[in-house]
Amino acid sequence: MADPAALPVPGGPAPGRSAEPRPAGRARVTHRVAAFVVAAAACGLLAWAGVWFAPFVFGVAAGALSARGLRGTGLRGIVLPVAVGAVVGWAFPVWVLALAGQPIGATARSIAALAGIPPYAGVAVTAVLLLAALQALCGAWLALSVYRSALAFGRR
Repeated sequence: MADPAALPVPGGPAPGRSAEPRPAGRARVTHRVAAFVVAAAACGLLAWAGVWFAPFVFGVAAGALSARGLRGTGLRGIVLPVAVGAVVGWAFPVWVLALAGQPIGATARSIAALAGIPPYAGVAVTAVLLLAALQALCGAWLALSVYRSALAFGRR
């Protein structure tokens, strides 16, 4: 005879599954992919239009979503895909210009020499792409810190 406690309860959790909800810090894959795609597409289009600070704005938005503690958000859930999306978004216009025959390498070498870094095109392009990630991460940090300080101020 089966133990009555081991039988499934109608409307209860399925056998072998926990009744506890998933932790809010884990983002669903769809949230991560959506954040990446939106950030990459928007940052690419805005970089093409000359709006160089777009990764910062998307970082602020990702930080605000993470600060609100929405289900499926968090540092790994939204902020990092947005930062990677900003890098991909900035890399796309550079790639398109290189395919169109523009002197991206020569320009990058000149900029690298003026910036005091080794005059290699790869170093300059990598520095530019890292700046996109840094902007997104700084924007997220700003939003998180403003939200947390506002919470601390409200508790006084």
